[in-house]
Formats: sequence, structure tokens, C-alpha cells
Amino acid sequence: MKTIGCYLTGILPRPEGLIETTRAYERGRISREELENAFEKATKEVIKVQLSAGLSYVIDGMLKWQDLLRPFTENLNGVSVGSLARWFNNNTFYRKPIICSKISCEKSIVKEITYIEFLPKNIPWKAILPAPYTFAQLAENQHYRDKNELMFDYAKILNKEVTELADIGFQHIQLSDPALVYQPTSKSIFKDELVIVKEALEVAVKGVSAKTCLQTFFGDFTRVLPEALEFPVDYLGIDLYETRVETLEKYDFDKSVALGIMDGRSSLIENPSGLAKLTKKIVKTIYSSDFKEMFVCPNCDLEFLPWKRAKEKIKTLGVLARQLEKELYE
Repeated sequence: MKTIGCYLTGILPRPEGLIETTRAYERGRISREELENAFEKATKEVIKVQLSAGLSYVIDGMLKWQDLLRPFTENLNGVSVGSLARWFNNNTFYRKPIICSKISCEKSIVKEITYIEFLPKNIPWKAILPAPYTFAQLAENQHYRDKNELMFDYAKILNKEVTELADIGFQHIQLSDPALVYQPTSKSIFKDELVIVKEALEVAVKGVSAKTCLQTFFGDFTRVLPEALEFPVDYLGIDLYETRVETLEKYDFDKSVALGIMDGRSSLIENPSGLAKLTKKIVKTIYSSDFKEMFVCPNCDLEFLPWKRAKEKIKTLGVLARQLEKELYE
């Protein structure tokens, strides 16, 4: 039986009320307790929007994540917080992890900053973490012999993180890997490098009971094909605003996909019927036989948009999934 689902792929923008409260806290006008109350209220709001839209998996919104790497940058032993660096080709920034010594971790990082108590009991949960390759590429390595050695040490830490998340109820784990496909020039990643990426992913997801997805964005997914079809994850996430559908034709997918069909960097609200038509075209392009499971999602985090626009995008995503479910079952 075919399954068509929908979910979010990254950090959500903070609602206006939370933005105002964080500014007031930074200026010393409110207490830490008032700030925490504002985060809790905003988290409940973003979860409610996801539930109302009928998403297949729910995230807590990641409202405390200043950037994808920050929780690890601030909590891993052997890492110090560096200067601001541009987040790929976006007008946003992240704090660069500075690797000063062998990295290790003595606590669960993601669980500590996730509002697990607010997640619904009747809808599956999803967690999002930086993938090994992206973490190693974006960090400033001042200790390891090379970035591959750093990547494998981080993958071991990541395995402990995702195992604990699966044990407490998360059914879907996304590893975000924009660096894997982002290439400011036409140069592609070396094939032998993709073998090492696969081995690091094997370390990261070994023994994990939850479903896993390697979500790529900001780049052309065909740059890692066909090697990515052998990656040890359940789903492959494709940014369809950076990947031309026609270039996927020569690859026969036997793995499930998460199609980044909604533009997370544009405030334009897409037409569900138009997205459904494109999705059906993609399905016919990449599957020679019938698919078993597929997700539609934003091509990247929605944090680049105002919260009001993000809410509309989430609603549209749910409408799209229901329309596809009806049309692809016919």
C-alpha cells in the first residue's frame, strides 16, 4: 500500500510575541521565568498549527535552536563557540564550532532543549539533527588530523543522541546535510568521499529503531547520485528548487524519498494543485515500479520566513498531502 505523508524539515521562525519577549529579556526588562513562559507558549502554538494541518510527524519547532549546529557547538566537550559565519548563501548566520580537542559528550543534548512534554501523544514525533558531514565541514578543525577523523567521532556522539531519542518515543530522525550537496561552483563531491560519508552514516544510525532520513538542501541532489541510493537511511531528502526533475530521470530509486517541493525561502504561498502535478511527475520520473512511501515537505527550514507566512505554508503542505493521497490512489 502506498503512503504519502508530510512533515517539516527544520527550524521554524519564532512567532512575533516570542521575538518581542526575547528582545525584552536581552535588555534586562523581564525575568528568565517570563522568557521561559514565552518559549513554552510559542512552542504550544507551533505544535498546534502542525496538528491542525494534519502533518504526519510533529516537531517542537526548535525555537531554542539559534542555528542547526548551535546546541552541539555549545555542549560538546572539546568545542568552543567561534565567530559568526554565513549560513550558506542565505542572509542568516551560524556560530562556527571550533574544535580544540577530542570531542565527547556526557549528556543528551537534543533531549534537554526539546519540549517533549508538549508533543502530542497520538501523532508520531520527529527530531532533526546536523548530519556528520555537514558538522565536520562547517566546523573549524584545530585538533584532528583531518575532517574525516572529526566526522567519525561526531558520528559516534550522534548515534548515542539518536538512540536515546528513539528510546523515548521519537519515530523519525532527520539528519540535515546541506553541505553534502551545496557547491558554489560546478565542482561535485568526490566519489571516494561519498564512500566515507556512507561509512560515517552507518556509525550514526547503527542500531537506531526509528526511521531515518538524510535531508539535503541548498544544492543539486544529483551530485551525490547514484552513491546516495546506497546510504544506510530509510529516506533521502531532495531540494527540488536546486535539483532539476529532468536530471533525476536516469536514476532508478528503490528507496523512499522526502520531496522538498515547497520553497522554504520564498514568502510566496504555493498552489497545492500545482505542487501535486509536479509531485506526480517526479514520482513517475524516479520510480520504475510503484513506490511504497513518500513525503512532501519544505525544501529547507521555514525559519527564513515570518511566522505568519510559515503558518500558511504548513497549512498548504497538509492540503497538498491529502490531495496527493487521493490522486495517487486512484
